[in-house]
Amino acid sequence: MPTKKKAIKKSLKENLDDVDVPCCDSYLTCPYEAKNTLKEHLFKVNSGFYIPGIYDNQLRQLETVINQCVECGESNSVLVIGPRGSGKSKLLSKVFIGCLNNHGSDYFYVYLSGLIHTDDRSALQDLARQLELENVIGDRVFGSFADNLAFILDALKNDNGQSKSVILVLDEFDLFAYHKNQSLLYNLFDIAQSKQNPLCVIGLTCRLDVVELLEKRVKSRYSHRAILTFPSYSFEEYVDIVSSFLKLSEDFSCKKFRDRWNRNLDENLSEGSVCCEILLKQYNLQKDFQSLIRLLTPVVYGISNKKPFISNTDFVEAYTSLHIDSKTALLNGLSTLELSLLVAAKHVFNRREGQPFNYEMVYNEYENFLKRRLSGMQNFNKAVAYKAYEHLISLELLKSTETLSINSTSKEFKAMTLLLEPSQIKEIVYRYPECPTELRQWADSMFVY
Repeated sequence: MPTKKKAIKKSLKENLDDVDVPCCDSYLTCPYEAKNTLKEHLFKVNSGFYIPGIYDNQLRQLETVINQCVECGESNSVLVIGPRGSGKSKLLSKVFIGCLNNHGSDYFYVYLSGLIHTDDRSALQDLARQLELENVIGDRVFGSFADNLAFILDALKNDNGQSKSVILVLDEFDLFAYHKNQSLLYNLFDIAQSKQNPLCVIGLTCRLDVVELLEKRVKSRYSHRAILTFPSYSFEEYVDIVSSFLKLSEDFSCKKFRDRWNRNLDENLSEGSVCCEILLKQYNLQKDFQSLIRLLTPVVYGISNKKPFISNTDFVEAYTSLHIDSKTALLNGLSTLELSLLVAAKHVFNRREGQPFNYEMVYNEYENFLKRRLSGMQNFNKAVAYKAYEHLISLELLKSTETLSINSTSKEFKAMTLLLEPSQIKEIVYRYPECPTELRQWADSMFVY
């Protein structure tokens, strides 16, 4: 018979092995629950997560437009304009979550996308489907697009001649402007202006000149109300946004793990830390949410029971992988001869102060280098070296400066220019496995000029 002490130990072990039991000390489930929570923050638009203080003014404007339509039956049209990843969809989702809490099912919500609904007919069919009116339309034949749309909206009216408000979201709004005659936009704006039915048209677009794409008759019926979402926050606010994305809220199941996580996060994001330096580089390059989410994605996905908290290294690795130089990556597959010709071309390019050069100049520089370095680098003849030179041209690391092909000019004497910076060449030379020491020293001497 097992003793009472052994039974308690066995029970604790079974609980720790159960992945459904949250445990702070062994980190069996808490890190994965935290990962799922942060993934919702980053990727799920309608998760209810919203960063306050960023677009408060825009939020109030959009809420006012929608509330006037739902409560007072006032039709309107508005465009939400901002670069990709600036938070337009998240802003709209936040408004509709509040609208759902305040008004429940007192309105119809319809979502159409310019990427999916490439013509007016498919858009109208999906409009009827989302309003659950396919059976009402049946096999009816209508004279025009306007008649069809008017019948759909009239079908929403009750016995008293009143109907619920319709909130219609047009994502990728600029693509709807390419539909034939812009019939969908014309009729929607016309209904919103004539107050036939309580209709609010909300367009989401990243094009600043979207109004110029509209036909004159469509433009005259648009309310010219626009809400702009452009990143205008300071770096301190940017760090606060990162903290909001990665912090665990009060409703997290395990208070002990949450406090440890948030304390660790505050330490990593403190002023002067490595994480802060990485975020400053990212902020100076791109300030939008989409770029920030791309940076935070590998950080969040690296969380596990073996590594339950994020660190400075996670941010460094994420930033490095995100901003890897494509040309430097292309140089990884080059041979020693091709690298030598690139270094030779850079020396010639520097000595000629940016003026074009040709193969003969590059090969002479390469030969002079081999004569100075007598420690065993293999010497290739001119024909073999030219094959490597042509490979560099095919990779677009070297480019001809001649606009027209001149048959009288020999290919060895064609004027070329270099499309690489010295730092890119030096980086790949130093990362090259078993690279000759002489070649590294020669690459270092590029910075003497």
